[in-house]
Amino acid sequence: MHREDSLQWFLIKKFIEILVVVGIAEYAINVIVNQCVIPLVLVRFFPGYVDRITVGGFEIILLMIAILLILVISALQLILPATVRDTAQFLGEQVQNGFSHLMPELQTNLSIVQMDKQEVLLLFLILVLVAYVILLPYIIGAVVFARIIMREFKQIQREREEAQKEFDRKRNLMLSDIAHDLRTPMTTVSGYAKALSDGMVTDPERRQEYLESIQNKSVRMNDLINLLFEYVKLDSDGFTLDRKELDLCELLRENAALVYSDVESAGMELEVEIPEEKALVSADAVQLSRVVTNLLTNAMRHNGSGTKIGLFMIRELDRIYILVADSGSFISDELQQKLFEPFARGDDSRGSSGGSGLGLSIAKKIVQMHGWDLKLVQQPQIQHYAGVERYAKAFVITLNMNF
Repeated sequence: MHREDSLQWFLIKKFIEILVVVGIAEYAINVIVNQCVIPLVLVRFFPGYVDRITVGGFEIILLMIAILLILVISALQLILPATVRDTAQFLGEQVQNGFSHLMPELQTNLSIVQMDKQEVLLLFLILVLVAYVILLPYIIGAVVFARIIMREFKQIQREREEAQKEFDRKRNLMLSDIAHDLRTPMTTVSGYAKALSDGMVTDPERRQEYLESIQNKSVRMNDLINLLFEYVKLDSDGFTLDRKELDLCELLRENAALVYSDVESAGMELEVEIPEEKALVSADAVQLSRVVTNLLTNAMRHNGSGTKIGLFMIRELDRIYILVADSGSFISDELQQKLFEPFARGDDSRGSSGGSGLGLSIAKKIVQMHGWDLKLVQQPQIQHYAGVERYAKAFVITLNMNF
């Protein structure tokens, strides 16, 4: 949409520029024609004519039409019977009179009917050339504007083709990542199940260990499929947010309570700073909760024991900031560039962290569908947010409010 709006204003600006240039050029040509060309034509074809007249493209076209009709009538006089030649002569005079009424200043001075036919033809050709010169700025302006339009639309087509190629590349990469993330646990489940079914594991403790591993891997695959389903659902045409007025502070407290035990089990500490007063916003409670829990879960999965995690809400004038911060390690610049893309994870995390790589992408989509913004800030940029200066990094959701 932004590209279309910018193109619209660009074409309007170019059209106005071309219109101004054409107007100036047309005025200059009219001055030259009336000061130089028309007097010479009148002296050449109408000797003794001394009055000065000013004509434009419209008058010249009318004169061309009149001369053309007179030439046609003159040609007909040569092939018509003598009995109707007087009628043709009368028609020619009527054309002359009609033209004279349209240009009264020529009424008593010019008589095209009485001119020699070769002279009339020469006058017609000269007027055609003059008319072409007068119309030339408009012709050039139209051609230039048409070329600008063609160039811009070709550029749009190239951008669309490049965007489609990039989309296909990302889609293929995502499918490859899905296959990778499903293949590893499926291989483990298949191998352990076969070992158990073939009776290769007789030790009860080992059997229990295999069964627990099969269960864990099955849960892992189920979680990945569910996340993939949510990601695809957000992109579907039929999906819409169920937005209602809700208390953002209460929603954040509920999400903090949901993950509190998991944070403690991971050997981490959860700090929550949310205002006591209500903060009413229009949002989809289910999807917004998914965003917050995804960010909190992401902080737990990608940081070690002893990390401090913080959930904050800051209200400033017409903006509300939701921050999920942690004191863990920094994220590299390379990974930051693709952090919100599907399956955007470092190679080491693929096999160890247990993350799907879809959580941040889903969170970004949901936030954007609400018309808000989600970004990552790290030290020293995090210093701009009061209360979280001591953390290493934070995911910041910016809500633009109109109270």
